[in-house]
Amino acid sequence: MKLKEIDFFEFQKDVYKHYIELFPKGERQPVSLLQKLFLEGTIKFVKIKDKEIDVGFLIYVTTLNNPYVWLDYFAIYKEFQNKRYGTEAIKVFKTFFKEYDGIYGEIETLGYGETEEENKIRERRLSFWKNLGFELLNIDMNLFGVIYSSCVLKLKAVKRENNEIIKYGFQLYEAVMGKNSIEKNCFVIEN
Repeated sequence: MKLKEIDFFEFQKDVYKHYIELFPKGERQPVSLLQKLFLEGTIKFVKIKDKEIDVGFLIYVTTLNNPYVWLDYFAIYKEFQNKRYGTEAIKVFKTFFKEYDGIYGEIETLGYGETEEENKIRERRLSFWKNLGFELLNIDMNLFGVIYSSCVLKLKAVKRENNEIIKYGFQLYEAVMGKNSIEKNCFVIEN
């Protein structure tokens, strides 16, 4: 198992079709924005490889002075799912960021799926993330109309309040989608 950082053109040629297939339209970024963010150095594209075979990809976000890496997109291609590639990929991925406090992410909140099957898929995803070591922050957010729960995979033994971690998460969101867009479309849901 290895992770290979790639440029935008290789992403567009080899990975973009999978990105379209695996993520619903409302969860994807326009390809022009992905290119712009890549050229700015805000996002990175990574192929997940088993020997020379591409089995998945991830897209991550880092910004200056932010102690968290945002794992924005992470997918194993359908024909390779349930074969431990995802688990192995995250084990390798986290070794890249030893100087960071953790890997930040979000998962669709349980119980908000449109169907019972969708809710079961969300439960399996949550179990997967927890098995990888991600911890739910017990803070839900509305991000562009979708309810998510924040989570973090701690890489250092740094004590931070959940609200502080969310603040860093919103800084990462702003780097991708712009401050005005985030202020209008994203907010923490008070429990």
